[in-house]
Amino acid sequence: MTTNQIYSIVNDISAQSFGAQALTVVDNQGLISLGTTVLSSSTNTEAFLNTLAQRIGKTIMDFRRYRNRLADMVLDDFEYGAILQKIKVHMPQAEADESYGLTDGSSVDHYKIAKPNVTQKLFVTRTPYQFKITIQRVHLKEAFTSAEQMGSFIGAVFGEVRNAIEICLEGLGRNAIANFVAETSNKVDLVTEYNGLVSTPVTSADALLDDAFVRYAISRINETFDMMQSMTSLFNDGSVERFTPREDMRVKLLSQFVRRAQTTTQYAAFHEELVAVDNSFEILPFWQAAQTPGSILVERASDGTSTGVDNIIAIVHDRDALGMYKKDEEVVTTPINAAGLYYNTFWHLQELWYNDLSENFIYFTLN
Repeated sequence: MTTNQIYSIVNDISAQSFGAQALTVVDNQGLISLGTTVLSSSTNTEAFLNTLAQRIGKTIMDFRRYRNRLADMVLDDFEYGAILQKIKVHMPQAEADESYGLTDGSSVDHYKIAKPNVTQKLFVTRTPYQFKITIQRVHLKEAFTSAEQMGSFIGAVFGEVRNAIEICLEGLGRNAIANFVAETSNKVDLVTEYNGLVSTPVTSADALLDDAFVRYAISRINETFDMMQSMTSLFNDGSVERFTPREDMRVKLLSQFVRRAQTTTQYAAFHEELVAVDNSFEILPFWQAAQTPGSILVERASDGTSTGVDNIIAIVHDRDALGMYKKDEEVVTTPINAAGLYYNTFWHLQELWYNDLSENFIYFTLN
């Protein structure tokens, strides 16, 4: 079976998600037992006569299906076309009522033109990558005692490809979140705000152990839920006024923040009923890399500037602020190679991930 092939940036994202990005290469041979991979007639024998070969009594297919934790970021799929067009009609400005203050000898022009103010955005960038698996059934049969058992094995192989696809989707979703953080200036530095209000300050390191601070942080985030439902330009790039209904809010909380809150204050303040509807509330163990859960570090899409932010504990955004709109997946299998008696299956994938900075988005830190 050949090694999975995947676009390099997806590998990097996955490596960070697995917590392996910062590790150096380690030769694990002889370090830890992972199971004997080849049966030997001299070592895999029974202990009485030391002659009869031990037999495999049971086979376990070690496979579990993985669920993408950011599946709610898949907003819509469209099969044809390549570009997502987003049209915004802006609100008109109020003007003086011309029916007041009429004067003799003058007239009011009721045919003056007032065109609607309309802008459009085109989202084009897509992320192509692929996977490949080789299967050789004719010789693979020798490892199993039935067609059903071999079919179960091949199902596990293809299932792991599906898991890899889900990991990639989740990793690219994390990257879309991290890029938005790097692009926006909409943030609340909770420790700085809190220390400006109290006589006993806290630090970023001990803030989540302080009951009073955690209560303040929860109330501050809840205030944002309320404010974001009003028409303002406080939570976007200021180019347009926006409001986000409760059902369109997406709330993502860092696990460390939630679990500390459980032990220091009333966790029920973050019950799902208070943050809206199905699929709008997600607890994440990390934003980008498992080794540094509260941090992001990206070269942002707008200008390539390397941007890092630490101590992020919560993100609140509009459903339309970021996500994935186009998801193409083609699975193609080659004919059997006559000489090698094998065939390859390819998974070709591409997604249109996007950030719309004119939509509502804000993040909270312990800075």
